[in-house]
Amino acid sequence: MKRGPTLLALLRGARAHPGPASVATVTGLLNGATMVAGAAAVGWATDHVVIPALSGERVPPGDWWLSTLFVLGVSAVRWSTIFVRGVATGRVQYRAQADTRRAVAHRYLELDLPWFRHRSPGRLLAHAISDVDAQWSPMQFAFFACGMVFMLLLALTELFLRDVSLGLAGLALVVSVFTLTAVYQRLLTPRAREMQEARGLVAAVAHESIEAGPVVRSLGLIDAEDARFTANVQRLKRADMRMAAVSSVFDPLLELLPTATVLLVLAVSAPRVASGELSVGDLVGVIYLLITVSIPLNVISRFLSMLPMSGAGLERVRSVLDSTEVTAYGTADLPGDGPLRVATSTGLTLEPGTVTVVVGRVGSGKTTLLELAGGQRVPAGRTVCFDGVDVRYLARGVVAANVAVVSQDPFLFAESIRANLELSGHPSAEARDTAEVEEAAGRRPYDEGEIWGALELAAADEVVRELPGGLDTVVGERGATLSGGQRQRLCIARALLRRPRLLLLDDATSALDSRVEREVLGRIRDSGRTVLMTTNRPAAVAIADRVVLVEAGRIAATGSHEELMEIDEYRRLITAYEHGQEAAGDDRTQLAR
Repeated sequence: MKRGPTLLALLRGARAHPGPASVATVTGLLNGATMVAGAAAVGWATDHVVIPALSGERVPPGDWWLSTLFVLGVSAVRWSTIFVRGVATGRVQYRAQADTRRAVAHRYLELDLPWFRHRSPGRLLAHAISDVDAQWSPMQFAFFACGMVFMLLLALTELFLRDVSLGLAGLALVVSVFTLTAVYQRLLTPRAREMQEARGLVAAVAHESIEAGPVVRSLGLIDAEDARFTANVQRLKRADMRMAAVSSVFDPLLELLPTATVLLVLAVSAPRVASGELSVGDLVGVIYLLITVSIPLNVISRFLSMLPMSGAGLERVRSVLDSTEVTAYGTADLPGDGPLRVATSTGLTLEPGTVTVVVGRVGSGKTTLLELAGGQRVPAGRTVCFDGVDVRYLARGVVAANVAVVSQDPFLFAESIRANLELSGHPSAEARDTAEVEEAAGRRPYDEGEIWGALELAAADEVVRELPGGLDTVVGERGATLSGGQRQRLCIARALLRRPRLLLLDDATSALDSRVEREVLGRIRDSGRTVLMTTNRPAAVAIADRVVLVEAGRIAATGSHEELMEIDEYRRLITAYEHGQEAAGDDRTQLAR
């Protein structure tokens, strides 16, 4: 990425926080001015105090005090501006980082589900963490560099006023440094992009390795997983080394140029001092100024050298923020609070208050059909209507307020059971018509009766009562302190607590034993909601008003359980599960003996 977009992004970040940005800018300029004033103070003290004192002349006390106050005053102002500028810069940088992270996280919530299927969780984490850090890393030097540019202009002006040849020497130094920095950046840019991509891959593989830890250990794949992770770490190391190789050449050159310039000026100016064309104070001031100039040149070059990495981070962050694969919303609402009627262009119709079960082999398209019927995703050319209203015309938050989804892999936050159930409150009908539908202010809190009622419907009330802290029991990360069946029941209770008009269960009772499963499904059926669930388990089929057989991404047949038993594929799916359960029961009996 070129410097222009990166600098504009940094400028927009600064403008978003005008207070600290203004303070950082002003103190940066003052700091640059004090550095030039410091050279003038040293030059004046040399001519009026140091040289006379060394020559044995009497120096008036006033000159001693004046030179001391001049030097100390400039130093005090300089160091105070450094402190204030640093604090203000930090406020701009870290607030900008926080804004961008919030924007990335918010965008994740807006993007369609298919967008996530091509991106690993580790990559998403890398966008929100390391890429955001890289994007805003130059900000730490931005206001410093701004002040140093001002200082350079003042310093060059001062040099030209003292002597044209000295001014030309200073100008040549500045041009040389900026030319070297431009070449440095050109070589660094592709390497920075490669390194940032490698960081993202390492984050992705690390996340997968942690998540899949139990599987890796149980299958004895530790060495294989270690080799996979090592390969990506080696790629990152090579990318880092490529950047370091460029820096190892250019950093010493950037450090050497000011020193070489000082030596050149000394060689040229010493005879002029001896002939009286220049005073010793002028030469000392010029040397001090040139040495001081090395500081802004170093800061500016460091700032510019960070832009390639910032640009790489910006590109990756923009790949999220600029993505157009977002869910579109309309302005329509869904009046009423009874069970929904759902009609899809695929031929699936869910009558209000009925239970429909989708059956099929693994990979046959059961989950896709469930997502379609629930309005979670509507591919081009397809339509889904809730009570006759196309979901694409519904306002933001309406689908979420009317539809609840429970997946096979239940997710619980590392909070109390109460917090996991309540979340931010109920998306009440009054809030659906407002922009506050996703804000806590637009949701009403649940009462104890509603919470325990939902737990009872999910057959989870006794589970919670038996826990030492009841509703206030903290369940650990992803509900690690609970069994799989307990987590599923709590997630079902959380969905029911929202009083959804359409309940989607994606194999959400897979971890329950047959008795508890029949109990939970029976209570859900009696609740009168429209229910669509995917499973091949007989307990679910037994309560279904309608069964849908899915094959190769299409609806192959619909009807009652008895009707579909005439179809070989359906019969094989159901009886295969029953036989599997019988075999498991026999194994348990043998173990008991």
